[in-house]
Amino acid sequence: MITFEEAMTAVFRQAKPLPAALTRLESSVGRVLLEDIKSGMDMPPFNKSAVDGYAVRSADLAKNRDLVCAGVLQAGEAFKGKLGAGECVKIMTGAPVPAGADSVAMVETTSERNGLVEFKEAVRKGANIALRGEDIKKGRGILARGTVISISQIAVLAAVGRGRIKTGALPKVSLVNTGGEIVAPGARLGKNSIYNSNGPMLSAMLKADGISTEPVIVRDEEKAMRAALGKALAADIVLISGGVSMGDYDLVPGVLKVLGVKKVFHNVRIRPGKPMFFGVKGRKLVFGIPGNPLANFMAYLAYIRPAILKMSGRQDYAPDFKTGVCSSKFDPRTPRRAMVLSAVRGRTNYSLAPVSNNGSADILALARAGGFTMVKEGGSIKKGEKAVFLEWQ
Repeated sequence: MITFEEAMTAVFRQAKPLPAALTRLESSVGRVLLEDIKSGMDMPPFNKSAVDGYAVRSADLAKNRDLVCAGVLQAGEAFKGKLGAGECVKIMTGAPVPAGADSVAMVETTSERNGLVEFKEAVRKGANIALRGEDIKKGRGILARGTVISISQIAVLAAVGRGRIKTGALPKVSLVNTGGEIVAPGARLGKNSIYNSNGPMLSAMLKADGISTEPVIVRDEEKAMRAALGKALAADIVLISGGVSMGDYDLVPGVLKVLGVKKVFHNVRIRPGKPMFFGVKGRKLVFGIPGNPLANFMAYLAYIRPAILKMSGRQDYAPDFKTGVCSSKFDPRTPRRAMVLSAVRGRTNYSLAPVSNNGSADILALARAGGFTMVKEGGSIKKGEKAVFLEWQ
């Protein structure tokens, strides 16, 4: 068996960034930008009104508070001609300021009757006008290559006219659940059957990372498994839940070998997740995960999500291990590295406590927990001592 660190390193070494993709803005959140973005235009692209009101010449209002309304200007329209002395134009927010006007008086400070507008106060020159280029000058850098796109950056990309951007591509993922006893949730549950909990859980974790896939269930029968896994290998990443241990019906490693998958490792000195299989076929990654839910969950956090992030071009792909203080003793009593289900409290000064469970299939305990606390091989952690943990909530 290899160590937990060796297993992670092996996965990260094999995960190679995919070719760049042109991605629509609304689908780009979380993606890595693979180009430098510069503005091809001024923002605003013209002097525009920042309020609803009247475009005026400020010098006119210094002398006279009554002006003739020469027209109405909506956003998207332009005033024909030039504003003359003693005139104003009713203007809406976002409309271009007419030539000749140097200010906009807010509508709240005016009253209009029979084409004549009365202004209750003078305005300073430049008031309520957003000047061309005051937000962004043409040629200015907007976002640098390597930026992980956030929701707050979508608007500025759209504002400078970018409908698509060059980003890292998300890998395509196939998800296969093995076992003659499992059926899809919502289906009729036959005798000696159980519902497929790993498939929906992994699907939800993938969806949270921007990847959509539907779990396929295949019986522990070699011909059927060869067909299902052969089809799954069309994806960039294959996730196989179950069938990787040493039982008579754990057929996955042998079938993968027949299909040309090269084993990188099989068995890790950790609990849960000892029988973990990892292999490659060209640039494709194949994960064979032990069938118990806790092993599936931990494998996704430690190996699979980092591989997805690295393949999509992220530099911050490694699991985010944090440090907390144990509020009670952790004593897993195993010669392997233990990832112990834990309650995590606090947002900066973390407090860790073990969550009691009945083993690696205890999904109710998983639902109550918020992290895995790491305990060294054959060791324990006393109350008050620091510990490293992997959080998901």
